[in-house]
Amino acid sequence: MIASFIQSRWGLLAIGGLVFLVFVSTGWYAGSGRWSGDRAKLLAEADAYKSVLLRVREERQRRPALDERGNAILDRSLGGELEHVDAALRARLVEVGEDAGLRDLVVSTSGVVAIESPARREFKRTARERRFRDEADFVILRASIAGEGSLEQVVEAIHVIDSAPWLKRIDSIRLDPNADGSRIRMGLGVSTLFVPGHESTTEILPSDPPRRPRERYAELVAMSPFKVPVAEPVQVVATPRPVRPRPPKVDPRSQWQLTGLIEGDPGVEAWVRHLGTGRTLTLIPDVDAGLGGGVVVRLVGIAGDVATLQIENETYRVLVGSTLDRPLRERTGLPSDQPAPDRTDS
Repeated sequence: MIASFIQSRWGLLAIGGLVFLVFVSTGWYAGSGRWSGDRAKLLAEADAYKSVLLRVREERQRRPALDERGNAILDRSLGGELEHVDAALRARLVEVGEDAGLRDLVVSTSGVVAIESPARREFKRTARERRFRDEADFVILRASIAGEGSLEQVVEAIHVIDSAPWLKRIDSIRLDPNADGSRIRMGLGVSTLFVPGHESTTEILPSDPPRRPRERYAELVAMSPFKVPVAEPVQVVATPRPVRPRPPKVDPRSQWQLTGLIEGDPGVEAWVRHLGTGRTLTLIPDVDAGLGGGVVVRLVGIAGDVATLQIENETYRVLVGSTLDRPLRERTGLPSDQPAPDRTDS
């Protein structure tokens, strides 16, 4: 039966149709790349493109919220032109220093830095895209303020700058106290940024209230960390200096010794010598000679080894070898055991 069907006309047509379907299917599979992997590659590329389109659509939907956040930040900037931002920044720093009561106030701007766009490399150097390539993303302006005041005044100035609503960043703070810590020299570096051409929709006044309370610094100010404590004066008890007893007065006559007597032409002489210095004096009649201490001696005469001397209206007889303060006794002719009365006060 099968052989008769194949030999019939309809059998031939069926076989021919089946062969045609096999060839068509084979060609379709080969053309679609299902056997070579090209189809899988194309599907992967299509998925990638689809993902990019979905991400772009998502970013485009988020763009208004991002623009709103960016504009809120830029609205705190001091303007869109360098001259205007420079003047506004100086004015605010001067007002802060004056309100805080700082002396020797100095405010200056130090430099301008233009920050390139991070998408600079994405743009070509063609005339059409050059404007976007060379456009700055934002500009930074640096400034400094310096002044002298008490710790409370310096902290007040730093707090007002730090908590001010306008856009800024404090780069550095330097505090140099004086010798006793009562006055402090402050140096503060600050920078602000702005986007050229962006005009703020809300005006920020210099007198706008700070965003943070100043009470958080009250404990620091009360501590006065720079103030040098004053040491209490130490009472020094003066030790009484020992009083040295005044040395007893020395009779000048006790320092002079009668060493010799001469009698001859042209007359008589008596020789005396100072026991301490060895200086000698020659006494002659009717001629005064000073012994020191205001004592004056005069030779009256000699008799053997005895010389008669006159000292201040008193006459003494002194033996050779004795000092002038030891006169002879009238009865014995020997040197007295007691010295003559002290004549140092005369």
